[in-house]
Amino acid sequence: MSPNRKFLISSLVLFALGLSALSAKPMNVLFIAIDDLNDWIGVYGGHPQAQTPHLDRLAGRGTTVLNAHCQAPICNPTRVSMISGLLPSKTGVYFLQPGLRGASENADAETLFQYFKRQGYYITTRGKIFHGSTINAEQESFDEIIAAPLPKPRPKLPLSSSSNRAWDWGPWFEKDEDTQDFQTALWGAERLGELADQKQPFFMAIGFSNPHVPLYVPQKWFDLYPRDTLQLPEVLASDRDQLSKYAKDLTFGHIAPKHDWVVKSEEWTPLVQSYLACVSFVDQCIGTVLDGLAQSGAADNTIIVLWSDHGFHLGEKMHWAKRTLWEESTRVPMMIVGPELPAGHQTTKPVGLIDIYPTLIDLCSLPPKTGLDGISLKPLLTATEAEWDRPAITTFGPNNHSLRSERWRYIRYDDGSEELYDHDKDPRERTNLATRPEYRSVIKKLSQWIPTHNATIAPGSSGSGSPLYSEFEQD
Repeated sequence: MSPNRKFLISSLVLFALGLSALSAKPMNVLFIAIDDLNDWIGVYGGHPQAQTPHLDRLAGRGTTVLNAHCQAPICNPTRVSMISGLLPSKTGVYFLQPGLRGASENADAETLFQYFKRQGYYITTRGKIFHGSTINAEQESFDEIIAAPLPKPRPKLPLSSSSNRAWDWGPWFEKDEDTQDFQTALWGAERLGELADQKQPFFMAIGFSNPHVPLYVPQKWFDLYPRDTLQLPEVLASDRDQLSKYAKDLTFGHIAPKHDWVVKSEEWTPLVQSYLACVSFVDQCIGTVLDGLAQSGAADNTIIVLWSDHGFHLGEKMHWAKRTLWEESTRVPMMIVGPELPAGHQTTKPVGLIDIYPTLIDLCSLPPKTGLDGISLKPLLTATEAEWDRPAITTFGPNNHSLRSERWRYIRYDDGSEELYDHDKDPRERTNLATRPEYRSVIKKLSQWIPTHNATIAPGSSGSGSPLYSEFEQD
């Protein structure tokens, strides 16, 4: 064999070994949480005027899950559920209290962060990942916790006509750098470059508070949405007519503004403008982090998962905020990007935030974990027509469940009242079909997925002595 041929063969062998080593390199995780973000994103089409170039760019790099749903339409229980890998009906955490370890059925659960730390990952976090002080009970899971700045500073007087300071909106802060979210984004972008130089794989959990109320961002973001051309959600006066008394009592009692007041006070357009401004602002924050990842050199072996903790009503069904079992509250953005996953992929299969824990385990080729209520979404991320027969389950308070399939939403409340909506014909969920005999077979099929075990409300919860919550805290 000639020397040149030997050299060529040796070079090919070394190249192949290099590729093998590269493919065996552990996957990092960039875990991006957004508070109160609904489908008002360009790629989701929830609002025709939404400007979210960075989220749209991320969607083009991986899979956009178009039918993803939270496990509880309120901050604390949905985050506890996702991080523990257990449904609210199993944890007993249904409302804003207690935190992650406050329920006996959840006290010993190995969280997503604990699992990855056990696998040798460096775990770092900043921003809103947990609810409130819950992170104090989870500190042992992290190698690095960056304390968030003080809560959002507020103007001395409300910018809106709302009497509730927690529900204020309008242009505030002179520049992006004055906000805690943008400071979190700058930290994330810089820290990714530092983590990329480590030999140890990393798991960065970074959380943004916008577009949670109060809706404050600099004026330039409001300028993207002139009020005189702004489109408002379509609302019908009959949207509540087919709801049971129980459903109304559960849904319409919290501290958010009442729709009649919003309309009468002429605050609907300013509220929609403020929400969209905050969405575009947080989109910029996400773009900053993504640019940091690209510049770090770690993008080729980093899984990105982006999610929101629940949706948000802006007048739909004459309701504001979350805390419902309808589409606007339960549906959440979810995007998953990875070096071995197809780009520009979309799926309409119903999935939950509960599925993120096992999905990350699978995508990172780590040992399977038993006892999780979700399952890996990898088949949906790699195939267009993957088999999938599971609906997404959302729970609001004990024994109030919503099941979402590709076509149907079925809701059963604790008092036995029901709702059924056909999303093929009624995407706004205005015609309740539950009482019609011809749909009983649909209800029977979906009912098989209703949790048979409904944990009692954990001690310290709002409304612990009532089937409905009785205290309405800001979340």
